[in-house]
Amino acid sequence: MKINDENKYQIIFPGYVIDNNDPMMLGRLRVVPETEVYEDIIKSVVDWNESLDKWTSKDPIIFLPLIPYYIYQVPKINEYVHIIYMNKKFTLQNQFYIQGPFSSPTLSPFEYYQGSKKYLAIGDRISQNKPIKDQSGQYIEKKSLGVFPEPGDNALLGRGNSDVIVKENEVLVRSGKVRELLPNITPNENPLRSFLQLSYFSQTKLIGDPQLFLTFQDDAQIVKKVIIWDIINLENTQNVFNGSVGLYNTVPSTKVNTTNFKSDSIKNLSIGTDLVGPIEKIEIENLNFNDTVNLINNFILGVFKSKIDISGFTLNNQQNISSDSIFPFVVTPSQITYKIGNLSEPLPPDQNLFNQNKNYQEFYSKIKITPNIKESGFFMVNGNQGDNPLMGPPIKGNLERVRPEKYVQSPISYAVLGGQKVYFLSQDSSGPKGTISLSDTLYGIPQDKFISSNKGIQDLTYPSVRGDLMIQLIRKIFAYVTGHVHAEATIPPVPIASGNGQSVDEINTLLNEADSTILNQNIRIN
Repeated sequence: MKINDENKYQIIFPGYVIDNNDPMMLGRLRVVPETEVYEDIIKSVVDWNESLDKWTSKDPIIFLPLIPYYIYQVPKINEYVHIIYMNKKFTLQNQFYIQGPFSSPTLSPFEYYQGSKKYLAIGDRISQNKPIKDQSGQYIEKKSLGVFPEPGDNALLGRGNSDVIVKENEVLVRSGKVRELLPNITPNENPLRSFLQLSYFSQTKLIGDPQLFLTFQDDAQIVKKVIIWDIINLENTQNVFNGSVGLYNTVPSTKVNTTNFKSDSIKNLSIGTDLVGPIEKIEIENLNFNDTVNLINNFILGVFKSKIDISGFTLNNQQNISSDSIFPFVVTPSQITYKIGNLSEPLPPDQNLFNQNKNYQEFYSKIKITPNIKESGFFMVNGNQGDNPLMGPPIKGNLERVRPEKYVQSPISYAVLGGQKVYFLSQDSSGPKGTISLSDTLYGIPQDKFISSNKGIQDLTYPSVRGDLMIQLIRKIFAYVTGHVHAEATIPPVPIASGNGQSVDEINTLLNEADSTILNQNIRIN
């Protein structure tokens, strides 16, 4: 390393790994400082022999890990490392390294040393990788939650999809946390991971005896009829209004069911597509405000009572307002009336707009099915109960069996071992199938050892038993044994036990299904 005026105060230098296969397995690296050329460094070594002198005391580019040996972390070839000299005036001796930075956690399997400089002073020209969280700290994709350690937790990370997470009251050992860790691809959790979880909870959750609770929810139905009131001159100030009120049939769809039909739904409904009609209609001509409101309200009330009594009005068809064909129905302003009058933004200095909004709000507040009902302008009527309207969407009650829960201050610990295949192995145990040898597996059992065609671990282990189902089968067998009778002493017993009614057929069914019900083939022991 050349020391000059530009770097004389520098204490950490950039380098890249050219060899990490330390024969002593001490985590040493052969590193080339980024400002140097390997051939130039080697030329300074007297009688250098590439094949014999590497990793020896003659090797000028050996760097020792600055992190203690007990935390083993060896970078890969062509990865970035920070290099440190005990004395910069005497380079090529007493030199150390620390693993360099990464530009994204998705690149932890390997990142070329140039990309590692993204967040160093010279990294402005290096492209930004896809972030895992947004600026507010929220995950861009919810399925990424938990893939990487959270701030405040301690962790030991592998190069791929395995890690150890130590939280305040929990330890997780995981493998397969994601299906695949790919550069610049947002990772998603793998629910089929294998893991060991050790947890300590300060409270214990107690579950009580089942209780019945009555709950209510919307009973979604198609709105059958729609009453639309329309004022075509909302801007006038002379108290003389024109328009209409009409009755329409709906074209059944989810848009017009009682759950989805809202006060602004009229904006997205069209005559001919969603509504048919008007099948009944009264024109409003030159009426003052009160008379207009009374006419509309009388029409609504007449539909509700299946009898419209308005002077000069004749029904087209009594069936249009029969009680079995109108509920539930909706009252709503017309599409154009809603758009003109329902201005949510601050009104500009325009007198016509001010008048339109003022008149619309007054009509909206006065149009009701009966004066004592609070709903106005837009509302839903789902039935007639003794000439009293049932307002709002129809609801239905459900009886639910619920087990109440509560927490008590009683600390408890949990230990969970999970995986698609779970094995409990004892080197001292030898089952009838033979002994399992774990020799040559000190660094991990390879998959071939599990599923080998020549007595693999799968073949030499036994499925675990679901105890409660086994007890259930034993009780049924015992019930049959204690209750069975023989028609005659010399013939087999009757297939249905006397008294308790236990049958041989039910026991046979349970036995036939035992391989998948009583036995768990994926949790195995030897």
